[in-house]
Amino acid sequence: MKFIRWSAAFALLALAGCFAFKPVEVRITPSAYQVGEVKSALATPVVDEVVRIKPSKVLIVFCKATHPMKVFQFEQMLKARHHVELSWTLVDEEGCRSA
Repeated sequence: MKFIRWSAAFALLALAGCFAFKPVEVRITPSAYQVGEVKSALATPVVDEVVRIKPSKVLIVFCKATHPMKVFQFEQMLKARHHVELSWTLVDEEGCRSA
């Protein structure tokens, strides 16, 4: 009986771990910042939303056409307000049009 309880507890922890470490995706295009339903030409509302969510990881998705300073500005604003692990990915022009 103890084995079943421990197995169930372990399975629950493993399942919770799968969802706990999913990064929040922030899209940065040449004209806007977006996280979830929040989309803005300014970085501040998107940074506010990320800080409200309080993720442990953030994935920054940006286009080749996005100016590097725009990505840098978002990164610096977020780091100033919330300690978070950041990762980046670059998408092609097709991915930018859908944003």
